[in-house]
Amino acid sequence: MFLILMAIFIMQIQCLQLSGQSIKDAIAEYRLLDVIDDNHLQGIEFIHADDGFPAYKFLPTADVKSPYRMLLPEKLQEFAIEVIYQPNSAKGGYLFSVVNPLDTIVQLGVHFSAVIKDTWNISLIYTPPENSHTQKKLVSYHLPYEPKKWTSIAFRVLSDKVVFYYDCEIKETTMVIREPMEMIFDSASTLYLAQAGPILEGHYEMCCMQLSTGCRSKKLERLPGNSNDTIFSQ
Repeated sequence: MFLILMAIFIMQIQCLQLSGQSIKDAIAEYRLLDVIDDNHLQGIEFIHADDGFPAYKFLPTADVKSPYRMLLPEKLQEFAIEVIYQPNSAKGGYLFSVVNPLDTIVQLGVHFSAVIKDTWNISLIYTPPENSHTQKKLVSYHLPYEPKKWTSIAFRVLSDKVVFYYDCEIKETTMVIREPMEMIFDSASTLYLAQAGPILEGHYEMCCMQLSTGCRSKKLERLPGNSNDTIFSQ
């Protein structure tokens, strides 16, 4: 049985001027689990996480998808993604993906590789829509495979770097060149949860609890040296 407790959100990050403006108002949040409705309940069970919060359990037969524009904006420039999970399987897969109209390329997504020697890679997929042949990894990090541990990971994607958080602490900062700087999705792209569509597959059996706008520790994270630049809050 593969068990994951996951909280995913994507936030459009702007340069915040907090004087007279709340953090909530300054950051646009997109809760990916909001795509689940009465039409997407096949292959999903309802459970309670260890802390008592309700959660969705995705089975291999789950097929949760939606036109991306029903939930996400047309374009992303600087944004953040957070996931809280507890794995109990080593096979990996896509936590979520935004896939092009042909279902052949992941434009944006988070992917776990299969475990090798108690280690797996987590990758942030970032592929411009005009690239129709090969999807691209913006960053990829090694993580220990700890099937009994609740873990929080987060990506903060800025103009020239990606800041990677592990258990609400900065683990790595990677300088990147994003081309284009602004991700503009194809108007017919599809958002998938726990997979990447019928061609790419990559099904990920998991459980997802209620989403939040911050790390599990309820800390307020700020980038070093800039007290007005906020990443997550809860």
